[in-house]
Order: sequence, then C-alpha cells, then structure tokens
Amino acid sequence: MAATADVPAWGVDGLLAGGLHNPLGLHDLPRLSWQLRSSRRGARQAAWRIGVASSQAAAAAGRYDLWDSGRVAGEKCFDVAYAGTPLAARQRAWWRVTAWDERGTGASSPVAFWEMGLLTPGDWSAAWLSAETPAQREDRATGLAWRAGPVAKRGEQVAFRLRFDAPQHGEMTALIGCTGNCRVRLDGAEIIAPKRGGWGSPGPRSALVPIAAGAHVLTIETRAPGDVAAQAAALLRLTLRDGRTIRVGGEQLESRIGAIVDSDSGWSPTRAAAGQATIPARAATLLRRPFRVDGRVASARLYLTALGMYEAELNGKRLDDALLRPEFTDYRKHCLYCVEDVTDTLVPGDNVLGVHVADGWYGSYISPDGRYSYGEPPLRIFGQLEIRYADGRMQTVATGPGWAVAESPITSATIYDGELYDARRERAGWSRADYRPDGDWSPAVPAEAATAALVAATVPPIRRKERMPAQAIATLADGASVIDFGQNFTGWTRIALSGRRGQTIRLRYAELVNPGGSVDQSNLRAADATDHYTFAGDGVERYEPRFTYHGFRYVQVEGLERPITAAEITGVSIRSDLPETSDLQLGSYVPQRLWQNSRWSQRSNFTGIPTDCPQRDERLGWTGDAHVFWDAASFNMDTAAFTQRFMRDMRDAQRDSGAYSDIAPVARHDHFAEPGSSPGWGDAGVALPWTVWQRYGDTGIIDQHWTSMARFLASIEADNPDLVWSKARGVDYGDWLALDAVNPGDPTTPKDLIGTAFWKGAADQMADMARASGRAAEAARYAGLADRLGDAFRRSFVKANGTIGNGSQTGYILALHFDLLAPGARAGAVERLVADIRRRGTLLSTGFLGTPYSLDVLADAGEIALVYDLLLRTEFPSWGYMIAKGATTTWERWNSDAGDRSMNSFNHYALGAVVGFMFRRIAGIAPTAPGFTRFDVRPLRDARMSSAGATYDSRLGRISTRWKQDKDRFSLDLAVPVGSVARVHLPAVQGARILEGGRPMPVEQRTAEGAVLSVPAGTYRFEVG
Repeated sequence: MAATADVPAWGVDGLLAGGLHNPLGLHDLPRLSWQLRSSRRGARQAAWRIGVASSQAAAAAGRYDLWDSGRVAGEKCFDVAYAGTPLAARQRAWWRVTAWDERGTGASSPVAFWEMGLLTPGDWSAAWLSAETPAQREDRATGLAWRAGPVAKRGEQVAFRLRFDAPQHGEMTALIGCTGNCRVRLDGAEIIAPKRGGWGSPGPRSALVPIAAGAHVLTIETRAPGDVAAQAAALLRLTLRDGRTIRVGGEQLESRIGAIVDSDSGWSPTRAAAGQATIPARAATLLRRPFRVDGRVASARLYLTALGMYEAELNGKRLDDALLRPEFTDYRKHCLYCVEDVTDTLVPGDNVLGVHVADGWYGSYISPDGRYSYGEPPLRIFGQLEIRYADGRMQTVATGPGWAVAESPITSATIYDGELYDARRERAGWSRADYRPDGDWSPAVPAEAATAALVAATVPPIRRKERMPAQAIATLADGASVIDFGQNFTGWTRIALSGRRGQTIRLRYAELVNPGGSVDQSNLRAADATDHYTFAGDGVERYEPRFTYHGFRYVQVEGLERPITAAEITGVSIRSDLPETSDLQLGSYVPQRLWQNSRWSQRSNFTGIPTDCPQRDERLGWTGDAHVFWDAASFNMDTAAFTQRFMRDMRDAQRDSGAYSDIAPVARHDHFAEPGSSPGWGDAGVALPWTVWQRYGDTGIIDQHWTSMARFLASIEADNPDLVWSKARGVDYGDWLALDAVNPGDPTTPKDLIGTAFWKGAADQMADMARASGRAAEAARYAGLADRLGDAFRRSFVKANGTIGNGSQTGYILALHFDLLAPGARAGAVERLVADIRRRGTLLSTGFLGTPYSLDVLADAGEIALVYDLLLRTEFPSWGYMIAKGATTTWERWNSDAGDRSMNSFNHYALGAVVGFMFRRIAGIAPTAPGFTRFDVRPLRDARMSSAGATYDSRLGRISTRWKQDKDRFSLDLAVPVGSVARVHLPAVQGARILEGGRPMPVEQRTAEGAVLSVPAGTYRFEVG
C-alpha cells in the first residue's frame, strides 16, 4: 500500500516512560516503550536506539549525555529499562527513539521526557503544618467527655439532655457522639438526624446552627445497645456576637430511660465513661502563604501533600483539574505527594499560595473502622514550591513559618456523608495577593511529622469527565424535585441557583427511587450522601462539591421552594483519568448493553483505587472484586500504572505472615485479620501483576512485587503442607453471593476446593512470571508446586464417578479453568456442568468466583450455543435480567432488586468480569503472548449474533476487528499493529474460497472448524464463501 498523510511509510511515536506520557515525579527509573507506524503491510522493526539527554535541545540534536543504548537489533519496543547515568532528584531526562525497519529505513520519534521527584528526606525543606484553626485545636484538646446513662434493655429508648445558657446571639457548633444511632434536637428542632444502620463506627458528628440569647435544651435520643449503659457525649462551642467563644462540655448531661419529657421526672445525672472516640468533627480550613517573585522564572514546581484532602490555588487560580487529592492510601505507610508545573502561574512581585483542606479519606469515617482510621489528628499539609530563576538562583516557599489559617465556608465534608457549604462564610479572593486577611486569620502552627514514606502520585489523577444532563425531573407533593440523570455514575451535581440569604437546600443522592418517586437511600447504609448549600443571597450562585463524592442516578433537591429546571442542575461524572483503550460493537442488544454497563461500573469504581462500590458506607479496595475483573478492566482502560500503585497498597496491607488482606488500603484495626488470606481475594496480589505483564509486556511489575508474591504463596504452604488449602483461609468468602446461598458466604461450593483451585492458579502464574523475569529456579519450583497441587486436588475433590466436590457449577468451572483434571476427565466434567446449567433452566448458579470463568470454560468445550443462551438470557438470574430491569451499571447481586438492602449495590463490576471474554472470544482479540506481540482472532459465531468487532489500543498500537456473518458468507476486517502477528481462524468449509482484499489467500492449515493463517502488521479484509 502507498503511504498516506495519516500513516507514514515508517515512523516512531507514542513514547511512554513507566507507562505514562511525560510524567513528573518518578521515583523509580522507568521502563520505556514506543509505537511504530507504517503504511506498508508486513513492516517490522529490525533495530532500535534510545537516546537520553539532559536537555531537550541535546536530545533533538542526538547528543545523548545520559544514556545512548546504541543500535540494538530486534523487534522489542516495550519493557526496555533505562540503563544510563543515575538521575538525581528533580532531574528531567529528555529522550527519543530511532527505529529501523527490515529494509533499513530509519525514523526518529519526537522528543519526550520524564522528570524525577524528590527521592530522599533530604530533598525536602518543608515542615508538617497543622491545618486547623485555634478554635478547632482547642476543641480537639478539650475532646468529647463521654457520659454513661442508665442500664436499659436492648433496644429500649434512652434519652440524654443538656441544659445551658447563651449570653448573646451567635452560632453554635454542636459536637455530638453516642453509642449506636441517635437523633439530636436543640429546643425541640432536629439538628442531627439518625443514620441508617452501617458497617463500622461513624463516630462523633457535628452541626452548625444559629443560637439566640437565653436558656436552651439539647437532647440526644438513642437506643440501648444491650444490658450495658447507653453512652453519649457533647461539646458545644458558642461563638458569640461580640467575638467571644464559650464551650459547654457534656459533664452536665442528664439521662433517663424512655422518651424525652419537659419535666424533671425520671432524669438523673450521668457518670463518666471511657472507651469511645473523643475526636470531634470539624470544618474545612484555608491556609495561605504570601511570597515574592523577584526575577525571570525559568521553572517552578509545587510538591504538596496532606493528611486529609486538599485543593491548591496560586494567585486565585486552581492549579489544575485534579480532584480529591491526595488519593486514598494507608497514610501510616505511604503518603502521595503531587507535583505541579506552576511556571506559568507565577507573576512578578507579590504572589500567594493557598491550600484548602478537608477531612478526605484520612479524617472521614471509613468503614469498617471509624474516623481517623489511618492516623491521628490533626489534619496536616506538607509541601514546597521550588522556583528556579533564569540566573540560576533557587527559591523555596515551604510549609512552615509565615502561613495563616482560617475556617472555610465548607462547614463539614466527609467521604460518605457529603459536604455542607455556607456561601455566607466565603472569603472572596482569599488566595490572591490583593486580599487583606481579617481578624479571623491566625498563624498556622507546626504539627507532628508524619511517619509515612512520601511517594509521588504519578498515576493519572481523578478528574471531571462526562457532563450528565438531567433526563427527567419530577416534583413531589412536598415540593421537592427529583432529577433522573438516566445513568448510574460517580461524582456529584453542579448547581446554578438563586436563593434568600440563609436559605439552605439539600441534595440527596441515590441509585433508586421509592414507588412514590422520592429517592431511596436505604441501600446506602450509614452514608448520608447529602450535600447542603446555604445561599449568600447574591444573585445566581454556582456550587459543586470539592471534598466528597457520591454514587447515584437520582438526586432529590429539597428546600428550594420551587421546582428546579434542567438548566440549573447538571451531573458531573468523575474517575481516575486512565486512558480508555477500547470500543466493543456487538450485533445483539443484551451483550452490547452488558459491556456498556460494565464499563460504567469500572468508571464509577476507579477512584484512586479500584473500589467495590461508589455509593454506600464502603467504597473500599476489595481485592476479590479486582481479581476477577482485571482482564475486563485492562481491555476497557490502560491499567498499567494504576495496578502498580494498587500493588503498593496491597504490599502495605500484607501481614507479617505473608497473607494479603481482603482490602487495601487496610485500616489500623484490621477487621480481616483472621489467619491467612481469603481464597480468590488474596490471590489478586498475584493475578493483577500477571495480567498487567500479559497485557502490556511489563516485567517491571514482576520484579517490584516478586518478594511480596512469593511470601503470599509461602504463607499458604506453611499452613497447608498437604497442599489442600483447608486451613488459614482468612474470612473465607467462598463463591460469594452464589445463587443458592441463603447468606452471602454460604459454602455452595466446598471452600477448601475453591482455595486449592486458586492456589494452583497462582502457582501457574508465578511460574509464568518467573520464566519471563529470568528466575529459572523459581519457575521450576512453582511449576512443580502447580503439578503437586493438581494431584492433591484430584485426590481430594474428584470422586470415582467424576463428580467434583458437591457437584456445584463453580466446582466444575474452577477445575476446568485451572486445569486441575486429568485429560480424560475433562469431557465428563463438562458434561456434568452443562447438564446442571440446563437442568436449572439454562442459568448459572455461580457467584463472584465461578461466574468470571464460566463462559470461557464452556467455549473451550465447544458449547457455543450455551454460551449465547446465557449471554442473551433476560430472565432471572442473568446479565440480561439486570438490563431488562433498567440497569445502567452492573449489580452486586443477580437479584439486587429483591435482596437484602444492606448488601445491595447497583454499581459493582465483579459480575461484569465476562466482558473480558467478549473481547477475546466474540470480538476476537485474544492475546497469546505478552504485550500482544501475538494474538488470536477466533470469534465465536452464533446465528443470534450476526456481527461483532472491537478496537483495542495495545502498547504496540491499535488492534481492530470487525466480522459479519450473512448466511453462508463470512467477512472479517482486521488491523494488526507493527510488532504484532495475528493468528486468524476463518470458518471455511472444505472447498470454500478464502479471499483477502479480493484475491485468493493461502492458508497454513485446515481444521474441523475451518482455516488458520498468520498475518503480520497491516490491514486486511477476509471473505469466505
């Protein structure tokens, strides 16, 4: 083919360092990759050269003073480790690639770069700074004094009251705690509503309310937790009109059994109690630091992190579009700092750096623990702005002396509950140089240094993505508006509204609506999922949250006093901004919608870490969900850097025994500390690196994670020397949420069978990775372990009549998928599996661990019609059932619409794991070698699926397929990138003509299914018939 303007005859581009484009803040020397372009069919790389220089000009001129690989023969164009001069902190390395094709034609790429971060503690000059006002600091020092009331019967109502006087008008911050759930009233008006039942301990809560001069009564209503005393705590901070602050402690709390009464009848003094959280909730804070710029700036970098969550501003402008920083980690072990190039934001003369700080993941209630699950208060910031002048001078503006702090208009912001914003408290221009701080600003004080290692955040950050317009708006009888955005997603709403000064509206988020049309938040458990906005009364006011997020389709707007319009509210979808790398086109509605729903669930749950759900009081890095979904996830998005980051979280959560926790990051009180790892969950520590290596060809993740993976497998063997995983199985979820389970983790498949099968799978993957990374002895050892595990499985779980375990579908699926059966036993296992599926009415009874592999196992056995029966089914239980019920994301359960509300997420990606199968086996893009250097095109056809295809952006370039079946004629359009070879399987009967580009095409072999041929880089059109 002739060269075109779009595709050169030979070219190099797509340079990535560590899987990232021009990254800032790298700590490890990167592995490098590039892509090759050619308009010529069959083109391949014969040799390459990488040059790295200390300046862009030097790299462009070919003066490689940091590393020159020289000309290296071969087709390799990924997983090349930088092997040049060691790089210092802050150093930028400029690089380019020259590649030659097999004809000797050479081409060079544009110059790219990577930049190192701050690599050692000595690179920092900053000090940790407390992000709290003096009033907040005093609240924390005072703490909540817990008081015990009378002993009552479990569930019996217990009331507490606190009588106090306010000498002047003002406002009151009420900091309240209680055992169990509680309702708080001030003079009979509710100021804190009870929460729904949750997982963990939400901890003390707060309310900010106006208060009049005079006598007041604060009451707390709760239920007795059992045959022990109910407890409550109160700390009231009264900020009076004259500026004075008065605190009223809870020492004078009284209590009684039964309902609240106005008289003194039944009230008695409380006594001191201990053992509860004493840390009160708090408002967000603003911190600012003025400084001067004297000279022409050559470059400037801001390195910044927080124990909490922050947004940074410079001279009144947001520095970038990243959200919810720093992202969720175990802040005791690693804290992510962010690197910003702020060269163009500085101005000559006076400048101001501002930082807005809220609780974030560090300070919020995070289940299954409570507030401050990952460290102690206060919230803190740490960072430095480094300015390099053109004349060589360096200036550093660091956290430490010279910073001032004041309260933010955000009076509360937590991950689960939402944000409270009072526009009357705004400080316009607070981060500009012309702002004059008033008396509310105080010097910020030093804080105890964090002990966590500082690591740069190099993964693409969380950003705003899709704008979600309202699809329908309903008005309830009470005047509230309910907006349907038509799609379940993660994010928040943006409003543009007018209101009276002091008027407050509530935005309540939910996945569901009740029969009467109001939002149904019952499946959110203890997550309030509500944003509050109080108007300043200054015309049209615009607001969207900064320091929380929600999973929702519907929003109920209360307090506006009129119906809202579609122009006044918009949904904002957010997620980790990973490149989306694929498109799938299937000629049948149900599987096409299944992919779309699954992709939306991935979008919704990739928020810094891979979470299970985005809406209820959970949103945790469940490893089992990630394990089964990573094949699909890595088709939908580029997960390479994201996985590297999550593997650090898994290593942080790994126990001394070598066992992995079920979630990462894990809180200080590890609620999953049962001995050992949970099968199917802990294995993510091996399966995710294996998947990334297979998908992107990156052996760096193997080297980085090898010791951790080896410790994990050693921990299993230490507890189970007979090679049956019967002991130390952690929480032991089994085939979670399987159809036959009465309770979620019921042993519908024997759990030792499940454990042994996944152990064998992990051993196989370790052997694969050991071979790829040059660990020959380890490869032999793990291959031998896998063989012995197969023997142990057959002895323990395969009966003489061929039944596996208790005969469950998952038992057969795992035995077949992990190659645990003797060759002669596979056909019988398939026959039993198929019979059970048909006997039940052509449906799967599998849960989290059996479902992901079900379709592959059936396809491998030639049960193509059954595969399509299951994919196209719309009766319960099925993927199509969810779709028929209006789902726009994947559900947690097959019957989320009917099951236990406390375990019913409507946005969970695990059951969507079969999307990987649809890319590989229906669209026909199935990798057979790491990095897609080889892949199979072998689509499974059925009369009910007349066409299918996909595109996938691999490390080598774009792969695309598009096939169509029209009676006896079959066509396939295929694009193969340079560096890859496709093995194509065509459904050609004996004597059928095979054409490519309209000309006869020779085949390599004929099989019972048709013809097989291999093709190198290029675009092709095959026709059979």
